[in-house]
Amino acid sequence: MDGGSTQDSGRVWQGDRLLRAVTDRLGRSATIALLISPIGVLFVSVARLLIISGYNPATASAIASSGGYVDALLGTVIPLIPLVLPYLALILLFVNRVIPGLLALLAAALISPVAMSRPASDRLMDRNLAALGGASIPVLVILALLAVAAGVCLLVTLAGIGFGTFARIAGVIACIGLLPTVAKLYPLPETGTYYHQLLRQPWLPAETITLSTGQRFTGYTLGDSGSSVVILKDSPRTVSYYPDSDIVSQQICVTGRTSAGRPLITLSPAAPPPPACQP
Repeated sequence: MDGGSTQDSGRVWQGDRLLRAVTDRLGRSATIALLISPIGVLFVSVARLLIISGYNPATASAIASSGGYVDALLGTVIPLIPLVLPYLALILLFVNRVIPGLLALLAAALISPVAMSRPASDRLMDRNLAALGGASIPVLVILALLAVAAGVCLLVTLAGIGFGTFARIAGVIACIGLLPTVAKLYPLPETGTYYHQLLRQPWLPAETITLSTGQRFTGYTLGDSGSSVVILKDSPRTVSYYPDSDIVSQQICVTGRTSAGRPLITLSPAAPPPPACQP
């Protein structure tokens, strides 16, 4: 009888401890949980739809209804992943998530477009190395001594506090050290024209559209029912409905504002870009 009571109380205690652990974990990750929740995704999608539509709620509603709400939701959020991935990697390193942070950095190098061309990125690295190599011998000796001293301190720290704590400290140091380079390669929309334009770019391919009247303009096809075509014009950002018979041709093109960006590490050669869009 007593044994059964002890066993039951033990089960209750184990469940209570598990509940407290889950609650504590959710409490510490409330911000991340909100961002990846349907409410957070919807908020991000609505914000980007307003940016794409030129802050016109009527145009934003027309875009969402024409392409379907699910397609608009995913279409507005998915292209943002390469933009925020470099800074997400730095945040993960800073909050002691070293392995996810390193994986995010690798993913950013593979999929996040840099704001400068590949030769410019190489020249940036070359200038940093040249500045170090052009330093005088006393400066190099001082830097070498500082590096040796830092290495000794790190080894002592590693031996004293363990590898886990050492990795967390190294993650914070790496975050601070990589911040200037990340800010240069992946500038924030407020400071970089390239990423500012990329944020305004719809997720659909730009097209040069020719009407039966001879008019040509740049737009994005939101929907095609077979009898009518819904098009978002590039400038001004308005939604127009055209009978299918009025559309003579549609040719994919690039606007020239976001065509230069390629990841830092490319696994395949660059494909020839489509022709430039007609003004």
